[in-house]
Amino acid sequence: MGHRTRPMAASQFAPADLVQGILVVSSFGFWAVMLGLMPVLLFRVWLAG
Repeated sequence: MGHRTRPMAASQFAPADLVQGILVVSSFGFWAVMLGLMPVLLFRVWLAG
């Protein structure tokens, strides 16, 4: 019955910080994958050469 139209506290809490946190985590995961795959790729290129 008493539904509020104002946003919840979670959405009031600095969305820019949330987006920045998501970007940091995704970029960290990206670099972790890249650094993890780089030796494998170099090894395969070395084997192919």
